[in-house]
Amino acid sequence: MRLDICSLGNAIVDVQFSIDEEFVSELQSKSIHKGSMTLVEPNEQKHLIESLRQKYEEPILACGGSATNSIMAAASFGSKCHLSCKVSNDEYGSFFLEDLTTNKIYHSTIATDSNLSTGRCVVMVSEDAERTMCTYLGISNELAKEDIDIEAIKASKYLFIEGYLVTSPSALKACGMAIKEAKRSNTKVAISLSAAFIADSFKAELQSLLDLECDLLLCNESEALAYTDCKNLTEAEKNLRNVSFCNLITLGKKGCLTWDGHKLKHINGYKANAIDTNGAGDMFAGAVLHQLSEGKTLNKSAKFGCYAASKKV
Repeated sequence: MRLDICSLGNAIVDVQFSIDEEFVSELQSKSIHKGSMTLVEPNEQKHLIESLRQKYEEPILACGGSATNSIMAAASFGSKCHLSCKVSNDEYGSFFLEDLTTNKIYHSTIATDSNLSTGRCVVMVSEDAERTMCTYLGISNELAKEDIDIEAIKASKYLFIEGYLVTSPSALKACGMAIKEAKRSNTKVAISLSAAFIADSFKAELQSLLDLECDLLLCNESEALAYTDCKNLTEAEKNLRNVSFCNLITLGKKGCLTWDGHKLKHINGYKANAIDTNGAGDMFAGAVLHQLSEGKTLNKSAKFGCYAASKKV
């Protein structure tokens, strides 16, 4: 079977609540800042969920994780997608795999019996559509070479890797192996920087993957600045030309910058009435990869990505 996109990513179940500013203040008092993503221990997350359930309606559950969100977007547009990930043999793991199937995402993941539970992310959406996240990676942080479906890589047009994976030594090795296999199979490689703190604190790990030849790098402005150590976007963009053959830098409502290996272009964004910004960047990546796998140019793909992201928020 031929695939359009195969991906490697953290298997995270999103547990989403809508919150008010009063709860935002409570989070601030616990050093959980509005708009941030904080890694937490399982007991801390459990208590947070209990507090939220006492005050708000039951949460919305959904398959999450950056790469998962992106390929779900791509699949919704018609791409054939595959995900290599790791889940535990528990309630959340079963939900995650079932949700993949419901959303027509192929996988070969077998739930693992482990003391570690399936990864979860508490997503708290405030009244201004800002998202604050508390994530417990769980067993997803144990992704290893044996969890990667080599045949899916061989059968795909694109391999997509989320930058979050470089925080795990075993996942980093798995990513390196996957990229090498992609290169042997003429499968193009796309990598996202995922978050500014990843780009800054795990620079060497990211570089070890990018040095294996990346066809497309996706990031936002803050991630670009963090990775390149530059003070302005103009300098950062020029630096990234030495990192990947092609680059996409998202600029929020201003659209994005594209570098196709020859020319820099600014793609205008689309107006949107923001209700929830959760996953807009992942939607952009998924829409872009869908278009690229269909044979569209980088600029046309980026324009479609901006449009799709505006509808997501």
